[in-house]
Amino acid sequence: MNSDFLTQDELNELLKGLSDTLSEHDQEAIKEISNLIIDSSTAALGIVIGREVKVTLVEISQKTLKDLLSSFDETIVAVQIEFSDGLKGEFLILFPQSLGARIADMMMGGSGEPESFELDEVRLSAITETMNQMMGSSTTSLSEQTKKKVSISKLKVDLVKKDEEPVLNFNLAQVLAYVAYEIDLENSHKSKILLIAPALFFKDIYKIIHPAQEPEKEKEQKREEEKVKVQPVQFQEFDQSQRAAVSTPSEFSDKLELLLDVPLKVVVELGRAKMTLKQVLEMNIGSLIELDKLTGEPVDILVNGRLIAKGEVVVVDENFGVRITEIVTPKQRIYSIRETNGL
Repeated sequence: MNSDFLTQDELNELLKGLSDTLSEHDQEAIKEISNLIIDSSTAALGIVIGREVKVTLVEISQKTLKDLLSSFDETIVAVQIEFSDGLKGEFLILFPQSLGARIADMMMGGSGEPESFELDEVRLSAITETMNQMMGSSTTSLSEQTKKKVSISKLKVDLVKKDEEPVLNFNLAQVLAYVAYEIDLENSHKSKILLIAPALFFKDIYKIIHPAQEPEKEKEQKREEEKVKVQPVQFQEFDQSQRAAVSTPSEFSDKLELLLDVPLKVVVELGRAKMTLKQVLEMNIGSLIELDKLTGEPVDILVNGRLIAKGEVVVVDENFGVRITEIVTPKQRIYSIRETNGL
């Protein structure tokens, strides 16, 4: 092979070097959208685990996905999120498995100091449930800011181990924008968390929220008025503290109030049964189906498909009702999710 030609690795290094610099406008757009996602999701995390949660913005830049993965010195929890309505695109959230183990332990009523940081199926289910809650809060905030109904089509949690080829939607050589945060759980160790996506992902959302702040229009405004060089107030607030924190119960309550009018589907489940196709086809009027519940056993109360409580069936006037007899603990919820998903 002719030594005058560059290898693929050398080409990647050259391209990476050309792409490391983000313009001031790009950094502002990335910071605002990232803080919007992290601020709302952190509030939800604090409510779920019942602890004070603080995050501090550390860095905004671009690197290849391979370099970002290499920046961790332990197994990584990779959360892949993809939008389906309102917004287009996908992004990654990366954090060390030790942080994931602490979050799972707190969610299941522990102290946040597990004996082991290994993530089994139960802990991964807890992390998945927590991320669903966090991203649900983020989509609510994005919907309010973009004036569009934003929803997520995919949320997948994977483990990326050292020296193993990760199964992620982004190519390892792809240069991606990232925002690095330091997250601090109450009475726990500080950890790193990265929010990663193509720079265009952040800029597209920024343009929807600030349609008058597109780069070409900004150039025209700068010729007319020097004031455009001054950052908006919300950016200066982030620069002064660079924090998105949940510090008091009243702040938890304020964040929670944003979700109080969100409709939820409540289902009372009498029981379930497994049947073969033949049995289903043989069903007729008068056929009996034996359920997996015993007589007098509490029925399950599901909210948006998640087991929340148990109760007994009662009659209220001329309608059926249910009297709650037991609130399901977070640990019981995790096991129910595991059984539902066949884990």
